[in-house]
Amino acid sequence: MKNKILFAVFSAIGFNVQAADLNKTYFELGYSHSDMGNRNSPQPSGIQFGFGYEFENGLYAGFNAKRQRDTLERPNYQLDVDLDENLLELGYIAYATQSGRFSFGATLGEMSLSLEDRTRDGSFYRFHTEYEHSFNQYFSAFARLGYEYFDPEQAKNDEGAWAELGITARLGVSSLTWKYHNGQGIDRLGLVYRYHF
Repeated sequence: MKNKILFAVFSAIGFNVQAADLNKTYFELGYSHSDMGNRNSPQPSGIQFGFGYEFENGLYAGFNAKRQRDTLERPNYQLDVDLDENLLELGYIAYATQSGRFSFGATLGEMSLSLEDRTRDGSFYRFHTEYEHSFNQYFSAFARLGYEYFDPEQAKNDEGAWAELGITARLGVSSLTWKYHNGQGIDRLGLVYRYHF
């Protein structure tokens, strides 16, 4: 009886580890912080949430949203800042081994920056390549490199290279990811919980 219970426990653990292997099928919820360049600029923080799905043929799609807020303190007033992002990503896993995957993709989205009663909206276009690597059943990392184009309303366009790095700790179907994004005009830090299915 004791051996049967141990076998059942080890089987369940093994199943969970396989289910959390490199994949882009998930729900996520986490914390996000944006830095807009200097200490006088807003540095909004808030939540991010999203989901993704990986198809058997290597195609994948995902949606990610961020809702962030900051208050700029000035000698005579306070200025509330809201930064909202909605991003849709489509991609393809071009090459995979037992421990790594190479993919490329594109992201379309919108960003809205509100300062009190003024709002500046803009569209995002990103292209990237990505490499994911699994070190063992508990840890993996990813790196993305690409080009982004931000087209704000009634303002100068912003474009250039961007990069994102992340480290993931996995336990069964759950994971915790720390990621850093260096983009044009905004750097971002995130800590995200993902449920893989």
